[in-house]
Amino acid sequence: MQRASTCHYSILAIVGMVALSAVACGSSNTSSPNASSAAPSKVNGEDEVSGSIDSVSGTRIEVSGPQGSAPVVFSPSTKIMELTPAKPTDITPGLCVTIRPASGAEGGTVTAQAVVVGASSGGQCQKTGGSDNAGLPASQLGGFRGTVDSISATTIHVTTLGADGSATKTTVEVNDTTLFADRHKVTADAIAEGKCIIAGGTNDTGGILQALTINLPLVVDGKCPVPKSN
Repeated sequence: MQRASTCHYSILAIVGMVALSAVACGSSNTSSPNASSAAPSKVNGEDEVSGSIDSVSGTRIEVSGPQGSAPVVFSPSTKIMELTPAKPTDITPGLCVTIRPASGAEGGTVTAQAVVVGASSGGQCQKTGGSDNAGLPASQLGGFRGTVDSISATTIHVTTLGADGSATKTTVEVNDTTLFADRHKVTADAIAEGKCIIAGGTNDTGGILQALTINLPLVVDGKCPVPKSN
């Protein structure tokens, strides 16, 4: 599995998230992550399995972690998303981004801990609850999603659009510790042994998770994400 190189990992404080590549990271290396947890849990009312992928056979995934192992089955209708490293130069006007502040708040000036590029919905970058966290646990992560108006070497101007159509302007400051990533849709070929996984769906009568969504995060310091159950 490809893991990000060890630079600027102060974002480990948000280990419920995903591993992001830091600005100006060096070359990657290959290493298997320490799995977090694979035992099925409930997150936002949905059955979920997370951990490290042990094997993939057809549409069945074996996932393991210190708390146990669990199978996941996916189908052609399963939405599969992967988070990969990005660079500051990848951020351009018009993109939909999720901003996770290290300080400050939406509507003012914030210093960004992470900037994640994501897909718009129907051509608009509206707030959509959990999707504002790029598929990550809202209970663990703050953040807001909006459209990039303009960008300079140290500043991103973002407009967030509320469900009622109201617009909020935020000035986002970035620095050499801000992490950048891109979350995008991938095919089932991206599901591979050694990667981390967060799968959500419904357990069948045999206790096998029938995945509606699969997120493939990277790793932070060799660790897979640990979503918070509720």
